[in-house]
Amino acid sequence: KIILKQTLNSVTGKSEWEPENLEEHDYFTDIARSSYADMLHDTERNKLYYEAIKLAVEETHRQGKVAKVLDIGTGSGLLSMMAATAGAEVITAIEVNIVKRKGNKRIVLVTKKNGFGQIKVINKHSTEVELGKDLAEKANILITELFDTELIGEGALSAYHHAHQNLMEENCIAVPHKATTFIQLVESETMLKWNQLLPIKIGKNVEIQPNKELVDGHGVPSVHDIQLSQFPVDKFKAVSDPTAVFQFEWGSKELTDDLRSNMVEMKAISSGTAQVVLSWWDLQMDQEGGVILSTAPKWCHPTPHNMQWRDHWIQSVYFLPTQISYNKDDIIRLKAFHDDYSLWFDNGEPDPTDERPQCDYPPRMIWSRPRLGMLNDNYRNSIFVKAIESLNIEEGRAICLSDFSLLPLVVAQCHPRLGVVALEKSTIAQRGLVELKRSNNIDNLEVVRYDPEDISKSLESGDISLFVAEPFFATSYLPWHDLYFWYARSQLELGDHCKVMPCKAHLCLAAVEFKDLWKIRAPVGEVEGFDISDMDRLIEEALEKKEIREAEAHALWEYPCTLVTPPCRVMCFDFTSCVPEKPIISNGSVDIAPTKHNAEMCHGVVLWMEYQLTPNPNHCISTGLQPASINGDFTPHTTSPPIWTMHHRQAVFFHKQPFELSNVKTMDYNLTFLPQSGEINMKYSGAL
Repeated sequence: KIILKQTLNSVTGKSEWEPENLEEHDYFTDIARSSYADMLHDTERNKLYYEAIKLAVEETHRQGKVAKVLDIGTGSGLLSMMAATAGAEVITAIEVNIVKRKGNKRIVLVTKKNGFGQIKVINKHSTEVELGKDLAEKANILITELFDTELIGEGALSAYHHAHQNLMEENCIAVPHKATTFIQLVESETMLKWNQLLPIKIGKNVEIQPNKELVDGHGVPSVHDIQLSQFPVDKFKAVSDPTAVFQFEWGSKELTDDLRSNMVEMKAISSGTAQVVLSWWDLQMDQEGGVILSTAPKWCHPTPHNMQWRDHWIQSVYFLPTQISYNKDDIIRLKAFHDDYSLWFDNGEPDPTDERPQCDYPPRMIWSRPRLGMLNDNYRNSIFVKAIESLNIEEGRAICLSDFSLLPLVVAQCHPRLGVVALEKSTIAQRGLVELKRSNNIDNLEVVRYDPEDISKSLESGDISLFVAEPFFATSYLPWHDLYFWYARSQLELGDHCKVMPCKAHLCLAAVEFKDLWKIRAPVGEVEGFDISDMDRLIEEALEKKEIREAEAHALWEYPCTLVTPPCRVMCFDFTSCVPEKPIISNGSVDIAPTKHNAEMCHGVVLWMEYQLTPNPNHCISTGLQPASINGDFTPHTTSPPIWTMHHRQAVFFHKQPFELSNVKTMDYNLTFLPQSGEINMKYSGAL
């Protein structure tokens, strides 16, 4: 019996029916988008875990005990196999996340193939494991890899607390033994644009000012995690040195998941304003402190010229609710907090009533950190303003469509004689726009909620002079998903006099060699002498599923790469006409560029969109390479390393088998845009 469920296609805006088999979908999606390969390619992590596990087993044997290992969050089973090789007699591996059914069996196969049939695998959350039922006796060595960028965001504290209280012997050994979180205060106007809305200049004397709630309130509650080593060093100034703030004794029964606070004192190393808190952590893998793993960014890493690249543990960015200026050598006092999942920071003196800050203004929560950066991009805003001002529209209605965009305010200010209608799906976004309209005294703007399947139902009859969008939609995953604007435009009967902005979009691509990102999809084979090829096949099985194999989204400003073909436009979407019924097909080839940057491999293809706002070639914005091309001329981008926008994610298609540039002269592409689904099928190959 097949059960169907109704879903909304976020690209076409149409309802669709699909089999309700969420477990199967989640299984393949989670596997394919997991960090298994990234973690298994982390040679430093693997080496240091192995070293510390051997020390733990040796110490247990020195005490005359049988080594009984509990491995929580075993993943591929690698750490359990390390424990077996080190001589542990009893090993229990626990995993709950993406190893349901097939994955759980695959871990058993991996461990048995390597000759470790004594490893028992339990497919439960560790807090559900019962002594005497799932676990015969308490363990004396606790091995875990439960950490995320924020250290405790995957529930490490509750898992450790439960294990110590229920599953571990007294005075057990933990690997890792201890963690220390570090912070550094910085001043950065660029980072600050990820946290609060700034005024938008429209003319010499006209600005759109954010209302007070958009400036002063707390925004998105989740941490902003990025590859800090890739953030431009000239875009921030250190106000303090790195300072330890919390320690977590993983082997202690006293470890709890209760809220904890700490008053941190540090000396200002320069005069400046403390605006942003950068954070990372170190793991002390062994009891003696001789095996240390650091996730510090490059400028303060213990071995900056020999750093392990990883994407499963990066760095965290937090924003202070109050900005305070300091002179050099002043003493800075900062309050630090953590609960069972996250950290936060505040200025001022400690207060026993301090609680995790909550957003008290819902419209602000709609904007992600990159989206706020996009709205605060002066260059991007100036292009929109110039394009809107250039439109020769004297009267009529302007319809604006995007997700909580400020574009309707700009259109209303630039063309005060137009009646502007902002279409919004979200009632929270409606509230935000209405309050921005009031605070800026804009009278010619109406905010209307709409039905994505038929926006005409939400509009009164009458001529439309302008249909405009950024376009930006929060549900978009890949760059072309914002083409919903095109489908919405096709629902309306627009007269020949109606202007559409953007007037067209171009899909662009370039083949690249990644410095490191390729590792997240590369087969592992062996790790520290253990055969992990069965996990490789598990990941490949998931990647073969159509929705994953086609492309995935990455913010490439965080991942250095080299262009190995010239960038080019490969497909055009004409918004002045309706979405066609037949597919749009684009076949062609691009030359492999000379390896002037010492590139040797082609790992995949990057795709992004360029939006031509008006026929003026200067009115163009890019969701990929910066700046946008001029009528498809990418000449400046072929002579220097690529610069990617920090506001958008680009689509990356990883070749199943990367190819050596010396073996090919061109890269062939075959792209098909499917109007019924809004998706793009793609194939690529290298050719002589």
